[in-house]
Amino acid sequence: MHLSLTLVFALGVLAQIALVVAVPGVSTFNDYNAQTGVACAGFSPNNSQGSNIFAAAMSDLSPLWVGARCEGSMNAANCNGQGGCINCAGPACPDEEVCGSCFNVRCTGSLDGETSGACTGNTIKVKIIDACPATHPENYCKIAQFGGDIRPQEACEANGTNALDIATTARSQLSTFQGNLDIDIEATSC
Repeated sequence: MHLSLTLVFALGVLAQIALVVAVPGVSTFNDYNAQTGVACAGFSPNNSQGSNIFAAAMSDLSPLWVGARCEGSMNAANCNGQGGCINCAGPACPDEEVCGSCFNVRCTGSLDGETSGACTGNTIKVKIIDACPATHPENYCKIAQFGGDIRPQEACEANGTNALDIATTARSQLSTFQGNLDIDIEATSC
């Protein structure tokens, strides 16, 4: 009887551990304090979203994204051919169901291949308050297809990549790298 209770307890603990799995992703950084609005209704464009919680946007191409992709299409006429946009109006994201969700994020390396710097080993918490739509000119105009020089995974343009655009104020807590990061992402409560 004691052995079977111990086995049931051990299986229960293993099941709980298995539910919390980090997935790989990438992080770029954004100053939300400089924005006038965000895609998630009811949230303000602030780098801080409460006690030690940082603002973040999720790519609508991310496997973690829930809901329909943001509206809009890619149009080269919106790009200046040098990585910037001329008409920078973004698409609507009416079905972003990850608004208000929180994730733990930990640096696993430099996305840009930097050799000077390191991950701190810290885990931070981010709250999704915005979207990083693939059909936004400020994103797609940066990639080579539209005249820019940024890799798709660094512009929310890589299908199947878990991409977060995290508040700039979180960078030093994650790493001493200067560029974008490879990260682990894990769902958590807010």
